[in-house]
Parts: sequence; C-alpha cells; structure tokens
Amino acid sequence: MRPELQISSLKNPRVRAVTQLAQAKERRRSGLFASEGAREIARALAAGYHLVEIYSCAEALSVNAQMLLDNLSNQTSACRYHVTPAVFAKMVVREGSDGLVAVCTQRSLHLSDLVLPAVPLLLAVQNLEKPGNFGALLRSADGAGVDAVIYLDRPLDLYHPQVQRNSLGTVFSMPVVAATSTQMRAYCQARQLQIFAAALTDSALSYTAVDYTQPSVLLLGEEAHGLSADWLSGAATCIKVPMLGSADSLNVAAAGAVLLYEARRQRGQP
Repeated sequence: MRPELQISSLKNPRVRAVTQLAQAKERRRSGLFASEGAREIARALAAGYHLVEIYSCAEALSVNAQMLLDNLSNQTSACRYHVTPAVFAKMVVREGSDGLVAVCTQRSLHLSDLVLPAVPLLLAVQNLEKPGNFGALLRSADGAGVDAVIYLDRPLDLYHPQVQRNSLGTVFSMPVVAATSTQMRAYCQARQLQIFAAALTDSALSYTAVDYTQPSVLLLGEEAHGLSADWLSGAATCIKVPMLGSADSLNVAAAGAVLLYEARRQRGQP
C-alpha cells in the first residue's frame, strides 16, 4: 500500500469525490463506488473487487477495521488516506462505519456470464423500487444458497449504500445481473427453467404446494403493483404466501425469504 496521506480539510477535493459517490449519477459516471465498514469492505475485497482508495479515521477505528488495515498494508497499491473525525463524518452515509471508507471499481455481469449448476435456483425481481428491500433480498438469497439474482426492467443501482448495508456486504459475492423481462423469458425457455411468480391472484397456489427441486426461478414484483401482466399470463406458475391476519401481503423482502427457504427445504438442504 502506498504511504498514508493526511486529510484534515473538508474542502479537500478527495472528500468531495468520495461524498459524491453517494449519488447514483456519480457512480454511473465514474464506474466507482464507496463502501463503509470493515465487514462490507472485507467482503468486497474477498470477492475480488479492485481497491482504489481507502480512508481511515484513527479515532473511530474498530478492532476489525484495524485488523483489515494491517492485512492490507502489504497487499495492495491502493492510495491510503488518514482523515480527521470531522472529515470522516462528512464522507460517510451511515453511523457505525468502523472508521473506514473504501473506494472500489464496479463490476457488471450479463445473463451470458452466469455459470450455473445442473439444478440452479435463481431469484428474479421486477421493478423493485426500494434499495433497502433489494439489499435484504440479497442477504436472504445468499443465506439460502441462491445461484444468481436477476434484476428486471429497471436501472440496476447495485452499489447503493442501502443495498450494501442491508445485504451485509453479500451484494459483492452474489452474482447479480440486470436484464429485461423479454431477455429473462428467453433465458428461462432456453435452459428449461420453471418460473414461480409470487402473485396475489385467485389461481395462485400455496407456496408449499409446488415443486422447487427442478431448475427454478422465484420471481417477485414491487410491493405497490406486483408483477407486470405479461408474467402472469401463462409464462409462470403463480404462488402466494397465505395471509391469516388483516394484511393482504408480506413485505417483499420477507416474502422472498419465505419462498427461498421453502425451496431450500424441498431440496434437502439443512
């Protein structure tokens, strides 16, 4: 790692550059993203992301953050900066960031890049609006052993701070692909993937009444309007989680967790 440089001024151009990465348009323009906290940064680096810069605040460093810095000292050519508490507070989006902020290079995957096992389990989400929900779904997908996540029909902002935080950094290790619904249907047809669409329709089956042991895709829509009509017109088997109270549906992240772990259970996985 290069020698550490000091930053104490809030007007330093490096401070502005990092804070701008909280905005989606700057992430798109630069091809970079900022990550906060020892856990998230460590998971990004373990997944092979290229570290460009790392900023540390000695007064805020946790034990895990100090260990990560020590491990990086002879392993990377990234620029290292020490910043004051005031500068660090300006740079971070959330509390509990362990005194560390890293800037890394983004990566992108396409459907054709996915390398799947013989009996894959995929999660697809359409028009999901809240990055926090997407992050929570990634965390569940990681826990349930999902092979890839497909983000349909909206611009994918994979490195949004809430996606990183709510996924506990699993966003970096989970293969995530952006595609259109048309591309996804063709992909499923070519690979004989059965599609199970979560939908509150009269014909929807209970989520426990279908067979997930074959190559499968679990498909979720955004909470306000659900999936688009073309997914519900015969391209998929509709399933639902029975609701016994006054609410008619679960939060999309909670519903996704229920479905994914039922699929895991059926596949005989502990």
